[in-house]
Amino acid sequence: MASQQDFSTFRSNIEPSQSIVQYISSAQNNLRDYLMSHHHYGDVCEGTFLSGSYAKHTSIRPVKNDKKRDVDIIVVTNHTRFDDSKMVIQELYDDLIESSTYKKATIQHHSIGIELSQVSIDVVPVIVDPDDSDLYWIADSHTGRWGKTDPKGHNKWSSNVNQDNNNMYKPLVKMFKWWRRVNCPQERKYPKGITLEKIIADNIGDTSGTTEESLISTMQNIVAAYKEDYIDAFKMPCIEDPSTKIPNNDLLSGYSFADFKAFILKLDEHIALLNDEGAECNTWRKILGTEFPSSNKAQGSLSNLAVCADAPHRQKPSWPFARGGAVVVTLLAEDGDGNNIIYENNGAPLKKNVTLHFKALTGVKGPYYVKWQITNTGEEARNAHCLRGDFEDSNEGRNGRRETTQYTGTHSVQCFIIKDHSCVAKSKDFIINII
Repeated sequence: MASQQDFSTFRSNIEPSQSIVQYISSAQNNLRDYLMSHHHYGDVCEGTFLSGSYAKHTSIRPVKNDKKRDVDIIVVTNHTRFDDSKMVIQELYDDLIESSTYKKATIQHHSIGIELSQVSIDVVPVIVDPDDSDLYWIADSHTGRWGKTDPKGHNKWSSNVNQDNNNMYKPLVKMFKWWRRVNCPQERKYPKGITLEKIIADNIGDTSGTTEESLISTMQNIVAAYKEDYIDAFKMPCIEDPSTKIPNNDLLSGYSFADFKAFILKLDEHIALLNDEGAECNTWRKILGTEFPSSNKAQGSLSNLAVCADAPHRQKPSWPFARGGAVVVTLLAEDGDGNNIIYENNGAPLKKNVTLHFKALTGVKGPYYVKWQITNTGEEARNAHCLRGDFEDSNEGRNGRRETTQYTGTHSVQCFIIKDHSCVAKSKDFIINII
């Protein structure tokens, strides 16, 4: 498994640098000042404010030609819903391109897109709802009509979700955004923006543990929520807008079934990869890209796995295998003083009397039960009549197993998810080396 420090390094690698943050701050302030002081648009513009990932603090490092807007600037105009919103967007475009800085601006569905040297900006003209000063109507360059939007409500909702989940929600959003950037094919449209954020919030995993556990469980929850009931049934789910002021707004309405299917299947593919290869740094690099750090920890010999796998006392599973999901085993190791010890699968040997907290992360829908197979090797375990190799229940919560390093040698831990009398998922062997 990857360490908490590995994920901290990854998050640092994908977040905007301080120089980029300063550049973005200057760029957006200059644009807002330009509109407010413009000889014509100054009479139209009643105010501006930030929205989107920059305002929510969920932005990731910008990449040129990524076709993803990093900053959303909401422009509150004095127009009314009787005005043609096509003309409202055209008006904003015409006044922007008067400046040499914004001469390459483009008209988009609901906004004007501006590409600067280090940042992309969406400039979104809106009008205030006459009955609710916190609700806005957004222009549409395709239809000329107006639609409801609640950017301030989305900002508040995002902060509340983050607070309710141990401040892990926003880091998860950043990691999923980076995953999308690395994995979304050019011909596909994976969920982005508020749609992706709502999917994550609706399916967020257990955030009381490590970043790795939170990310894996959220990935698993998303697949469990949509693959069998929707993708396999050729149906699109409805992702409801988090704003209570915009009822019946399906955030997925702008996505095709083929796009959403590709998104879910890619997540499912990566969950299977974690299941088969284990949650190691090199596996995460395949999933999240080279910004994730590579492992520099000493690894044991591949023969260690064979020692456990071929042990004569290791029992064969009695359940028929009918794969219906995946399970990934993570480990929290603690020394006698309660200090955490970083240990990767088949890593450098641990000392004796280290407490091992294994956890099975699975997206298999219940009811199911968990079985663990602990296989010891070596003379000490043999002399103590503790080679084991049979199947045992969890002893730390529903999906956890607590063990202690006691015998010199190479030992393995494997997890099995049993449902309807079949094994629907089994983990990769987790090798523990002890000196």
